[in-house]
Amino acid sequence: MRYIISYVSTINPNISGSNMTELMDYIRFHNNAIGLMGILIYAEGNFFQILEGEEQIVKMMFEKIRKDYRHHNIIKMLDKEIMGSSFSKSHSSFTVISDHYNQNELQQFLKKEKANNPEHYKSISYLAQRFMKFS
Repeated sequence: MRYIISYVSTINPNISGSNMTELMDYIRFHNNAIGLMGILIYAEGNFFQILEGEEQIVKMMFEKIRKDYRHHNIIKMLDKEIMGSSFSKSHSSFTVISDHYNQNELQQFLKKEKANNPEHYKSISYLAQRFMKFS
């Protein structure tokens, strides 16, 4: 059984642009290394993240995020078991979306969410689209 948590948060205003780039690169590498799939979007001083994987790993990562000084005002949007992966097997890496990253994986995720989790699709889609408008 797979597990998913999604949240929004505000970034610590003391984080510089270069620190942000390093952070995004580290997150992509680290999450791939521990088997997390998902998406992180950064826009206008806020994060929107979807974490998917083994339940224990997803919950452990979210707990680390909750304690991270770089995040404030964390609002959890989704926290549940899911039947199958919302991310494509052929693109099973963790994706970071910002000005210079591809948005294709997000669109694929939203299509699957609409079919597999219609009760959460509206809120997740709304947030994702709002973030993409700013990135």
